Amino acid sequence: MVDLSDTLGERHGREIEDDFGGKGIAVVVPDRSAAAAAADQHEGQQPQTMIGGATVYLTETFYISSKKNTVFEVRLTDKGLCLKKQSNGSTKEQTIPLKDIIGCRCLRSKRRSRGGSSCTCASISSSHQLKVVEENSEEQDETDVSAYLYIYAYILKRNRRGGFRERTTITLRFRSFDRYEDNNREAQKWRASIKHLVAGEPVQKFTYQPRDTRKMLIILNPKSGSGKAREMFQQRVAPIFAEAEIPYDLHITKKSNWAREFVRLRDVYLWRGIVVVGGDGIFFEVLNGLFEREDWQTAIDELPMGIIPCGSGNGLAKTVSFLYE
Repeated sequence: MVDLSDTLGERHGREIEDDFGGKGIAVVVPDRSAAAAAADQHEGQQPQTMIGGATVYLTETFYISSKKNTVFEVRLTDKGLCLKKQSNGSTKEQTIPLKDIIGCRCLRSKRRSRGGSSCTCASISSSHQLKVVEENSEEQDETDVSAYLYIYAYILKRNRRGGFRERTTITLRFRSFDRYEDNNREAQKWRASIKHLVAGEPVQKFTYQPRDTRKMLIILNPKSGSGKAREMFQQRVAPIFAEAEIPYDLHITKKSNWAREFVRLRDVYLWRGIVVVGGDGIFFEVLNGLFEREDWQTAIDELPMGIIPCGSGNGLAKTVSFLYE
């Protein structure tokens, strides 16, 4: 991501930052009245329209604060997040499929260090200067009433060697109102709708609560492959769980057949699924432990399993990847 904006422009409005072409784009939408926003919070079913065969749940028209004659139309549909850019007579459209979106989070700007400007109209020259924290953090910047919605996607790309997923972050900044609570309500509306759609659930209200609140069970073999399984998990996998807002319990294997005994004897239904970090050996160790349970069929049916390949050959993961290709 790059610049949020050359300047924040008008105090009111919304901004969006996305990775169109690998670069961030900041745009602002005009202010909305509090009455209109309150009407959107009605507890009934969300209003829906149809455009091009897709059900549209939310839509906004944006303009870029630092560029003239450039307009964005952003739509959330049952197909994905559609970004339509119109600039100087040309149109560019991109849709991020729902299957590529893993989650979204509402955050608030972090309080700047001493000596930094606290003015909400101050210039932000580059996005790396924007720091965000959780809503209840003691480090929040109370002078910035904006609410930030971060949308995380891993878009499937193709090259000569096959396919890979490219991480993409879209940042929506809500600042239409003078109070953070009102701006956060708008951000939460988008977050809830995205969460429902990603989970395959009907979008009926502007609130979201996951149906399954159990944690994920992570079993990691620190000696798999080159011995870098722990490092790979912390650097590449744990951030994805955070983006998807999926809590987990991490257990490190201590000896041979430790994982086998663990899943055979423990109440595995305390977790929503099992993810194995390592090679084929640790995966089959867990699988054999499940088959040795008296309730093995129930465990196999109810507990989805996944593997993060960190072994020497990773034959199983390669086979699964090939089948999904």
